[in-house]
Amino acid sequence: MEFLEFSAFDYHRDDTFTRSTYRVEGSERDGWEILRNGESYLTLGKGYRLLKTELCGVCSTDLDRRFLPFPLPQVIGHEVIASDPETGKKFALEINDTATARGEGPDIFARRGLFTHSPDRQVLGIDRLLGGFGPYVLAPIGTMVEIGSLSDSEAVLLEPFSASFHAVETSLQRLGSNPKRIAVLGPRRLGSLLIGALDLYRRNHGSDFSISSVVKREALKDISFSAGADEVFVFDGLDSGTSPDLSGKKFLKKGISESLRWMDLKNEFDLVFDTTGAVRGLEVSMELTPMAIHRKTTNGQASLGIKNLTELVVDELTIAPLREDFWNLCWGIRPSDRQVWVFLEEKVILSSAEELLLAKAREKGIRFFSGSLTAATNFSASPEFTGDLGRFDFAIVSSLSAIDSVIRPGKADGPSLLRPRGSILVPRMNETQDRFMDWIGNGGNLQSSRCGDFRRTLSALDSQPGFLMGLSRLLIAAEFSGEEVPEAYVEARKPDSIKVVVRHGSYGPTNPSSSRRENF
Repeated sequence: MEFLEFSAFDYHRDDTFTRSTYRVEGSERDGWEILRNGESYLTLGKGYRLLKTELCGVCSTDLDRRFLPFPLPQVIGHEVIASDPETGKKFALEINDTATARGEGPDIFARRGLFTHSPDRQVLGIDRLLGGFGPYVLAPIGTMVEIGSLSDSEAVLLEPFSASFHAVETSLQRLGSNPKRIAVLGPRRLGSLLIGALDLYRRNHGSDFSISSVVKREALKDISFSAGADEVFVFDGLDSGTSPDLSGKKFLKKGISESLRWMDLKNEFDLVFDTTGAVRGLEVSMELTPMAIHRKTTNGQASLGIKNLTELVVDELTIAPLREDFWNLCWGIRPSDRQVWVFLEEKVILSSAEELLLAKAREKGIRFFSGSLTAATNFSASPEFTGDLGRFDFAIVSSLSAIDSVIRPGKADGPSLLRPRGSILVPRMNETQDRFMDWIGNGGNLQSSRCGDFRRTLSALDSQPGFLMGLSRLLIAAEFSGEEVPEAYVEARKPDSIKVVVRHGSYGPTNPSSSRRENF
């Protein structure tokens, strides 16, 4: 039986930090009890190892944590490097706490390849589990990935870079064609890593697509180029709107620049990654591409009338037009011998061609439930529903409100009507006079993705030695001690700050050292 008492910063709904005293008691074999300020906080079963936090990056999700539908206060931070006090080995920690990660064997979601989507999961530093802004974490044993020869500054980027590389791989898989121009909108923390992930993918696969960075401050230009962009578009007035005559500049790596207007970028890209964290990011992205937007923003806020966009990203859902072979939209999931199920909203208006393609789907054995959202929710819990994950694979809907309701038919932290990586489909006959629905109806796809596989990412990095080191030198601008978490948080919010990390010293639980280093 182990026990440890330490002080850590709790993050609150009002965007402030306060210190709390934590006590953890238990063992990897028997489970753990966590007390906060003398009161029970969380009970965990077996399969967790007590690790000492070494480093933790500050990311946009941390800065927007108060908007997410998970309990607060909490010790947050999920870009974690931690060490085993007994062996001294260092690990990068994957963030999803599932039965598989704890060594209990796969549940049905894991058996279908949805390892990060088990319904009962907790999430390191986001949902209940103590995060890396504290000096100690309890990590599910299966989430511990040895960093090997990586330096601390490389390893602390592994979580966000894996999420970026996962976004690149899955978006290109779903695009269904070879893109010529890809844009990253608003690259700073995650966006710069996403440019790097695109560049790594391009190198490894011999692809010839160009990478464009769209920013609102010229100060970010050189970072985008160093991360792998081929061209940078700077629009200083982007915050004030995107009128066709908004003026900007185009920069090439060779230093060549020219003036242009916003309308010059209209529908110029095959794929746009929205990494802005801004409410208007989706709206701006729609002007850049008629084809596909990959949303990485998890700011917990509504955009274009859709409330549950963060939840869409959490579940890695897709919104797309209803098309001839919609049943082939499946990605990132293993086949099942159980039936595919489609929810058909009762208000949907279908063209004669769409009626025929649904008839074709029925001939292929695809099952449909037509009715209200409430009826569909009840039906999915009934014996008549034969989907093995207890959720629909597709939903065909007519409105923004229906999209929101499919994503979260109940409370914000509850399940979707769709299984993870499912698709919401919009028929072309439903005239809504809504910009987003019209964009979808004209062929646009809104994709999303969440966290990536560390081992898969490390394998991709093997072919490019020093690649992650180059990104770490480019992006990590400041380091704070574990005693300076609130200050690190403030620094990370500054427009000129790209990546901030917190380093916990080699100290005991009650006597931390304090240091800060610039340009780590």
